[in-house]
Amino acid sequence: MKKKILSVMLTLGLLFSLTGCNYSEVETEEKTKEDTSSMFVCVEESLSWIVVYHKETKVMYVISDGSYNHGTFTVLLDADGSPMLWEK
Repeated sequence: MKKKILSVMLTLGLLFSLTGCNYSEVETEEKTKEDTSSMFVCVEESLSWIVVYHKETKVMYVISDGSYNHGTFTVLLDADGSPMLWEK
C-alpha cells in the first residue's frame, strides 16, 4: 500500500513538473495607443512583448516585456528582409 501511494505521489510530482504555463493575449480588434510625448505608438501588447512603430519612419519594432529580458528592441522584418512598415 505504501508503494502505491509513493508511486502515485511521484507520478503526480513528475506530471506537475513537466507541465508549463503560457499566456498569450488574443486581440479581436486593433488596439492603438498614441502618446504625444513619445516617438513610438503602441500597436499590440502581450505578457511578454509589445509591438510598436516609430511615428515618423513607420518602422515596426517588438519590445521584450518579460521578467528576464525587459526592454530589448528588435526590428520586425518582411519576408524579403527589409524593415516592416506600419500601414493602416
